[in-house]
Amino acid sequence: MADTPNSPSASPETGGDPAFTAALAQWISSVDDDAISASAWEWSKHVLLDWLAVGVAGASEPLVQMLLAEYGGGGEQPCTLLGSPMRARPHDAALINGAAGHALDFDDVASRMVGHPTAPVAPAALALAQSLGASGRDLLRALIVGHEIESRIGEVAGLSHYQLGFHVTGTIGTFGAAAACARLRRLDAATTRHALGLAATQAAGLKSMFGTMAKPLHAGKAAMNGLMAAQLAARGFTAHESAIECPQGFARTQAPSLNPMSTVVDTRAGFAIEAALFKYHAACYLTHSTIEAIRQARVRHGVTLDALDSMTVTVAGNQRGVCDIANPQTGLNVKFSIQHLAALALDGADTAALGLYTDQTALDERLGKARARIALNVVDAPDRDTAVVSIRLRDGREVTEQANVAIPAKDLGAQWTRLVGKARSIVTPVLGSQRFEAMVAAVQTLDRSTSLQPLLAALH
Repeated sequence: MADTPNSPSASPETGGDPAFTAALAQWISSVDDDAISASAWEWSKHVLLDWLAVGVAGASEPLVQMLLAEYGGGGEQPCTLLGSPMRARPHDAALINGAAGHALDFDDVASRMVGHPTAPVAPAALALAQSLGASGRDLLRALIVGHEIESRIGEVAGLSHYQLGFHVTGTIGTFGAAAACARLRRLDAATTRHALGLAATQAAGLKSMFGTMAKPLHAGKAAMNGLMAAQLAARGFTAHESAIECPQGFARTQAPSLNPMSTVVDTRAGFAIEAALFKYHAACYLTHSTIEAIRQARVRHGVTLDALDSMTVTVAGNQRGVCDIANPQTGLNVKFSIQHLAALALDGADTAALGLYTDQTALDERLGKARARIALNVVDAPDRDTAVVSIRLRDGREVTEQANVAIPAKDLGAQWTRLVGKARSIVTPVLGSQRFEAMVAAVQTLDRSTSLQPLLAALH
């Protein structure tokens, strides 16, 4: 008998394998601590520290305050909310903390996923871990699992999913959150397949929302929906067991061109979490190579905004429709305006400073005039990460610099120090220095902690 369109045994047309969802579920349910490298455990603490920091700092953003007003609760609720005395139910905590962690667009990114990996995974895992009374190691393991699943599904969907207009943090992030929570719940492989199916049917997020409050909402909803998927699956709630690869599943409906699906989850070359990229400018990550190239030009050639005659910024096609807002009107718009950020960087502005991204900055007349002299050249090239900046000065000199920030760190000690410095600058104004140091110490020893209470006490 011929396969029906939604039959689990039907093979997708492109790159598909009817066992893909099953393979992921099997790995999620069975990966043990001995299979996780010491490096991956260390990286999990790095991504958690960075997410906590940007979440605490982002908790005061208007969009988060609206979510708090709608979904926050009192002390009788079980889950901690970042940077707030309020508490919430697990699903609501995942939503609120998820939005807070992405509100500043200062959280980590992953090239394989083509999105922000920790923003959806950490809030879901933290809420569930707290409600279950899990250990610190349980939480870190969930982060490692969530990152891995996001990157593997992200590789299958490829750039075509992103270029079609989907915000990967909201879509594929839902799978990462579900995987992390399934691991925390210790679901078996069959139940985890249903969790992934429930994640697939909830995955959503549109790139047209970039520069608005809806973009951080994507991360919150991905966290909330991923947690819901695992919790419902644990109760016996069913979904299509090949929801990612089946003919009307996630991949086939949301990615015009699929990459091959491997049914072997091989981590011998490293875990996905070990390729996380951290942001040291509080703007869209795709703008960071441009900012760094301009910073190099300032240091090496002494160029300034007042000396600018014209500039051309050449970037890859993946930045088209993402960070090319030509005429920013708000602080949020500035984060996605590569030309405005180029003017700020050339002027020596501290692009890591949260207070820089205001409506006043967007409407600054001097910056606007400079922005008009900056041309954005978007090219379709294999290299998606390098930015080339060509600057012509009023004295006739021409300066060219290029940068590529999409290279994971090798020196983890130096990276930890840099992340602590970033965290200190944005968390201390909210929590104070004593609680900040307690937060860092709690994260640093989390893999040896039988309880999350030291960390939660520092955050609440």
